[in-house]
Amino acid sequence: MMKVRIIGGGSVGSSLALKLETVTSVDYQLVYNSDVTRDRLLEIGIPSDSITNWDNANFDCDIIVICVKDSQIETAAEQLSSQISGFTPLVIHTSGAKSKDVLAPITIKGCKIAAAHPYQTFAESESDVFSGTAWGIDADDDEKELIDRFIEAIGGKSIYLSEDTLSNKSLYHSSAVAASNFLALSIELAKNMAEDAGIDWESFLPKIMQTTLDNNLNSEKPAITGPVVRGDVDTVRNHVDALGESVNGVVYKNMSESLALMALDKGLISGEKFEEIMEALG
Repeated sequence: MMKVRIIGGGSVGSSLALKLETVTSVDYQLVYNSDVTRDRLLEIGIPSDSITNWDNANFDCDIIVICVKDSQIETAAEQLSSQISGFTPLVIHTSGAKSKDVLAPITIKGCKIAAAHPYQTFAESESDVFSGTAWGIDADDDEKELIDRFIEAIGGKSIYLSEDTLSNKSLYHSSAVAASNFLALSIELAKNMAEDAGIDWESFLPKIMQTTLDNNLNSEKPAITGPVVRGDVDTVRNHVDALGESVNGVVYKNMSESLALMALDKGLISGEKFEEIMEALG
């Protein structure tokens, strides 16, 4: 039986706890830092005997997973260091932007450290989010077997990041932001514009979005269609006029400028058409 302790009751920590509720091979406990967090954990269905505060936490375990904001990781590691005595669990943080070395304070107690980032979006607390999710990992060879066991137990995939990737982890993390948040921005913009146009977005958007996703995941070049790539300047100008200076209009123009720049970079439009599109966008 693997023993795991989770520090942090936000979306990542609580999702992990919900998942571990279904995993019989892992004994876990989640450590929270406020009564507000405790109430939320109970509300989403985490049993009271699976959560505890810092004062009552037992860190004699195999793995400690720190699931807090990037700015709070060092503080959590320092607090953890003051409470560990006589045992040396593997301590992991789940940040996609930080090196494992941010956990250095805990190594004075003899603990090994690693970073294991679930390459996933956590808008809400949900257990199924880990199934099939890739984890970008920074760890020494001696820790890989234990990490693999843990990630396999929750249905994920262990991927050990190269030295080149680890040397620029912010670039790695920004790719996740683009895959999730920028996609969410595009979806929200389309929903807003559909509503303004007086159409039911639930009837129109899902199919075109799914086709676009499938096309782009299976194409070497961006599978882009529409007025920007066609160089249809009049249509672009009409879109801009129709949207005006609304929030949707500003976002549409900004995204269209970025789309035109990418289309130029990928050789999908000429420099002349790029300039015309940019002029039409204002």
